[in-house]
Amino acid sequence: MTKRFTKRNLGDIPIEQAHGGSGSRQVLITSDMLVGSHVEAMTKGYLESGSVFDWHSHDTVDEFFVVLRGEGKFYFEAEVVDYRKGDVVTIPAGGRHKIEATGNETSEYFFVRVKAE
Repeated sequence: MTKRFTKRNLGDIPIEQAHGGSGSRQVLITSDMLVGSHVEAMTKGYLESGSVFDWHSHDTVDEFFVVLRGEGKFYFEAEVVDYRKGDVVTIPAGGRHKIEATGNETSEYFFVRVKAE
């Protein structure tokens, strides 16, 4: 199948609820937009101060995210670290994790999920 390039503006991509409504996201890229089979998705996530993307895991994908704005705590199994703008966090497939926004502004992130092999 021949794929075509795409160009979209963040302002044109709808924002939808994520993680049961604790936060929101924009779905930027999905696997059906690409020829390769490794990338599952790229999203932009939003988490208001005081909110949590609660405990979860991705069994078949490695995930990483880049913090664009805000600060908070990232929990990975028994570890807890603070995050802030500019941090890049990697999460191996199957790792239980959660994200808590603790700063004074909404946290924003780019999330990328890559199929684990």
